Amino acid sequence: MKSRILSFLCCLVVLVSTCGCTKVTQLVKDNQPTKAELLAEINEEHQRWEAAPAADPTPYLRHYDDPADAQKYFDYITDTYSEYDAEKELTVDEAKADVNYLFDALYYDYALYDYFGGHAVFDQAKADTLQEVQSRDSLTCEDLQKILVSHLTFIKDGHFNINQDYPSEKDIPFFFRQVMFVKTDSGYQNANGKVVASVDDHPDLDELFKRSISEQGYLVYYPVLLKPAPFDGTEWEKHTCDETLTVHYTDGSTDTLTADAWRQYYKELPKDQNTDLRQTDGIPVFQFNSFDGSFLQEVNAAAAQMSDAAISMLDLRSNVGGYEEVAHQWITRYSRQRIQGNGVRYDVVNPVSVAIAHRWQTHDNILILLSGKCSASSAEITMDLAYNLENSLIIGENTNGCMIGNGGHVELPNSKCSVIMTSVCVYLLPEGADYFEEMRGLSPDIWVPAKEAETLAAKLMENLK
Repeated sequence: MKSRILSFLCCLVVLVSTCGCTKVTQLVKDNQPTKAELLAEINEEHQRWEAAPAADPTPYLRHYDDPADAQKYFDYITDTYSEYDAEKELTVDEAKADVNYLFDALYYDYALYDYFGGHAVFDQAKADTLQEVQSRDSLTCEDLQKILVSHLTFIKDGHFNINQDYPSEKDIPFFFRQVMFVKTDSGYQNANGKVVASVDDHPDLDELFKRSISEQGYLVYYPVLLKPAPFDGTEWEKHTCDETLTVHYTDGSTDTLTADAWRQYYKELPKDQNTDLRQTDGIPVFQFNSFDGSFLQEVNAAAAQMSDAAISMLDLRSNVGGYEEVAHQWITRYSRQRIQGNGVRYDVVNPVSVAIAHRWQTHDNILILLSGKCSASSAEITMDLAYNLENSLIIGENTNGCMIGNGGHVELPNSKCSVIMTSVCVYLLPEGADYFEEMRGLSPDIWVPAKEAETLAAKLMENLK
């Protein structure tokens, strides 16, 4: 009985010590920007990339042993997708033949072959892979897949995968939301006014504390950490952060924060629908989960319908990419003007000089782009375009991180492993990890868990004056 009472008292002490930190106080309300102030701040952040040159294409250029090798591209890239049986047994010779086929395809077809080290790196990976295959008495198609992936971890290309198994980890976000903070002239303060002095192991507070939205719809700040995680199917499972945060305040007190669990967010469209135009608190929200030309008319019609709304949301949280032209058409129909992004499409096999003048386009209405770790490729390009459209806000999680390449397909002859690799062209973005980083993605303007982004964005718009 005594132990139960003691446990109850301990819990009560913890509750009292943090009381008010998760509630909206007057301090939080007093430090809310107006809608115009928030838009001006984010517009300024976006505009600083307007004149930024794209990355130097030189490191990406292909160098073939023989110029005629560039013509063998069509020997490997295919639209054929055979049935894949993970449990099918392969002989060692069949597996070795697939290894040789893959590394030949990488040399002839992979746009980033030289960028990731050329012959020196790929030949060593091939030798190591063959050695491991040779050491097996028997192996299945899935065994071969895993062996190949394990020897290609130097490929930091968000598109590259073998049967949806990605060799490189991607950065996932962890939100520490037990205590809400606001940013004032005194620094970061919790809702009760305590000023943050430091956070153990995180000296850069501006890097740690991200602009966010409380459950009540107020603009606040929460610590957010990015951690690498494999994308091999396990991204759909619950992930927990391996780190807690100890926050020290100037009055000598501390808070120990733990992160919310994370799992990949994906929302299916209504049955038999390619798109979904809905309303959340009076705000039109448009969702489509791929940039597919087969329903381009639906996509463009929704853009035109949303163009006069004072506030609109484009839900890209479950959009895995597709045809880039669909992205350009959507934002052109919505904004009624041609928008140029900060990235440049560049042919690394037959290079030509590319000079693009990025132009900031004025726009009165507010476009909120909802983002998540599923937001990939052309979905990320859409956000890159929106960076140059006034009054665009990205709300959610950092994106997938697969914008540099594209989705060429190679099939291994014996195992039927499906390999997605970038071919011919790359999408070059401004230098500097602050803007975009492959595998990490684009960072949102306002960080919230993807699952809650639509609801919280609507609440924020309602609260801001």
